[in-house]
Amino acid sequence: MQPEENAALLDRANRLLEDGKPDESLQCLDAVEVAALDAEDRIEWASLRAWALTEMGRDQEALETLDPLLEEFPKSARLLGTLGVVLSNTEDLEDARDALEEAVELRPDDEVSLANLALVYEKLREYERSLRLYDRALRLGADIDWVLARRAAVLTELGRYAETTLKRYLCLVPEDADQWIALGILHSDDTEYAEAFACYQQAERVEPNAAALRLNWGVTAVRAGELRLARAQLAELERIEPRSTRPWLLRAFILEEEQQLTAARVIYERILARSRFAEEGELTYALEMAMDFFARHRMRSRCERLLLRAYAANACTVELCEAYREALGEPVEQAYWYSVLIEADYRPGLAEVHDHDGQRPRRFTRFVRAVQVVARNHDDAVAAALDFARRMGERNPKIREFVGEETLENTHTGVYEVEAESYVFADDQVQ
Repeated sequence: MQPEENAALLDRANRLLEDGKPDESLQCLDAVEVAALDAEDRIEWASLRAWALTEMGRDQEALETLDPLLEEFPKSARLLGTLGVVLSNTEDLEDARDALEEAVELRPDDEVSLANLALVYEKLREYERSLRLYDRALRLGADIDWVLARRAAVLTELGRYAETTLKRYLCLVPEDADQWIALGILHSDDTEYAEAFACYQQAERVEPNAAALRLNWGVTAVRAGELRLARAQLAELERIEPRSTRPWLLRAFILEEEQQLTAARVIYERILARSRFAEEGELTYALEMAMDFFARHRMRSRCERLLLRAYAANACTVELCEAYREALGEPVEQAYWYSVLIEADYRPGLAEVHDHDGQRPRRFTRFVRAVQVVARNHDDAVAAALDFARRMGERNPKIREFVGEETLENTHTGVYEVEAESYVFADDQVQ
């Protein structure tokens, strides 16, 4: 194969990746005569191949593609940046951060690595650092559509005005129904209902059969006291997802607004009694909506039982825990958010992540899980995290490490979120 043919294949593979066609890109790369490539092109080939594989969910193969090239070129910013992306996709966030930090140090003007590093810090909940990196990537010419959407998500987490960023994004990508819905939710949370309805109308023009659109439009209509509009959205939601729990959740929300509390509670209890849900997101949303209802009506014991249910289902989200804290936590003018790694005895039911190197240990004995808490100080955070773990039934818990801290104002103490996944291991494993 002539050098120009290899170059053409690499160029085509790159374009296919940018067009969201990793499978076709991989076919091009597999046709390249790797032995004939020079060092720079081999680095490019390995990077593109790893990108394509990780986009297809084949992360282990992506790492195997990168390993020999990284041994040969350990200071390649291109390879390190790609390694960071693959590790981020596997949720190995600390190693992903380290790889991308090194890539950025080697090439400070690489807007792609900067944006991917920002995403890792966003996943790690280090939002201020993530925001600075997204802004730096934008100044250097990063993909503005993608970065603006992520920047808006970070601003939302920080409690800042994300609407401006989302509006700027939607001016560039007006056909993104999901982001119109996201903007509508932000307006709804700020009680700007007319603005929220306008956003939902924009989303409807793009994707009228989106269940998320009808559900959130209906919820906003209830908040705004527009029950006729809420029922219209309920009818649409029942048409789109007749067998889902989401129409029933919206119906319960409407009934609550009509002061039919017993009927609303019956619906929540029936939904929670189900043993099967179509998807994890359906269960999570049902738990969040139910916790909101029980917390609003000060059903403290029911909130406690629901928290146990959510914990067992690995579904203690920010939204669920916020409602729980507001009902049972202590209101404080100033506190701190802490991310704490808790270690405890292994048990069935965990969403497991482990380093197996191709071989599963004979028996796991311990696990580590990140728990975020809101507390007045470090000592209170330790006590709150350990007390929570014990109340949830964990055996022999201990604090392994503090991995994050931020100041909060006008909040409630208690659990902020529990990471869904746990790292499991045997006592004799090297950690």
